[in-house]
Amino acid sequence: MVYDIKVNDTIISYSYKLGEGYLFPYAGVTLFAKDNSFFDLTSYDNLEMNIEATSGKRPQIILGVYVTGFTNPEKTLTYRYIVKDIDLKKDQSRYTIPLDKFITPTWWYAENNVSEKDFKSLELDKVKIINIQNCQLLGKNIPDTINISELKFTKNAFLFYQITAIVLICYYLTISFIVYIRKKPKEQVQKVEIQYTPVQITSQSGQDLQKVINFISSNYQDSELSLKKIQLATGLSENKISSLIKDSFSLSFKQYLNNLRLNEAKRLLMDLTLPVSDIAYKVGYGNISHFNRVFKESLGLSPNDYRKKNKVQL
Repeated sequence: MVYDIKVNDTIISYSYKLGEGYLFPYAGVTLFAKDNSFFDLTSYDNLEMNIEATSGKRPQIILGVYVTGFTNPEKTLTYRYIVKDIDLKKDQSRYTIPLDKFITPTWWYAENNVSEKDFKSLELDKVKIINIQNCQLLGKNIPDTINISELKFTKNAFLFYQITAIVLICYYLTISFIVYIRKKPKEQVQKVEIQYTPVQITSQSGQDLQKVINFISSNYQDSELSLKKIQLATGLSENKISSLIKDSFSLSFKQYLNNLRLNEAKRLLMDLTLPVSDIAYKVGYGNISHFNRVFKESLGLSPNDYRKKNKVQL
């Protein structure tokens, strides 16, 4: 529940508490592109923002992208969501989030009954929604205030300086070569042909993380999914895979995988026609006992108790 909101020329501020009686409570502020227009982010690399929270530690940023032939403007969830959590730090308010760190969550594919294979590579030329959502993992009925004093999209300065440096070096070499020829006009100049291969400069770590997350999202139902299998599929070492997940989500591989499986299990438990044993296998647990134990350790309730508690909230 948002109980106070302030918007002016310098700040967006909202205070909220996550209340009881909702299966997945959330609060936030959403910015929409006007009428039939979109935010075109194809020429940008980062989202930069000043953001602070009084109690929460991990707000979530969601971009909603219009997908031609799929998105129904009347149904917000048909915009393709790409998501990134921000780990807030003490005495820091400014954050730079690379756009290639945003990923489509598994729940969005499940909500729309599609898979990643149904879509071509994501283009950010038609971003309709920018949503700043409540801090993740914040307990219910805990008051929190989120203050946003700046939000903008920027390009990487490093690439500009790199290109500038290359141009200056080429300019210097050209001048030096001309001076050398003028100093020795009688010497025979040999023609030299230089072959080159164009190099595309991208964020390698962002690409590696995307490969890992995509593979896990498509294969979390496999009860034997392991770092070794991900290594064979992506070509990355097991240590590299673990580091990418740890650096991006502050979770171990096992914790990340369990969170993914349990979030999907919670969604499936709302379908009262599905036996708990079937749900366990659908989300990647090889036996029901293991599923029950992990579920209860994480949520404090057995799957059956969770279903009973939440079925009236549908």
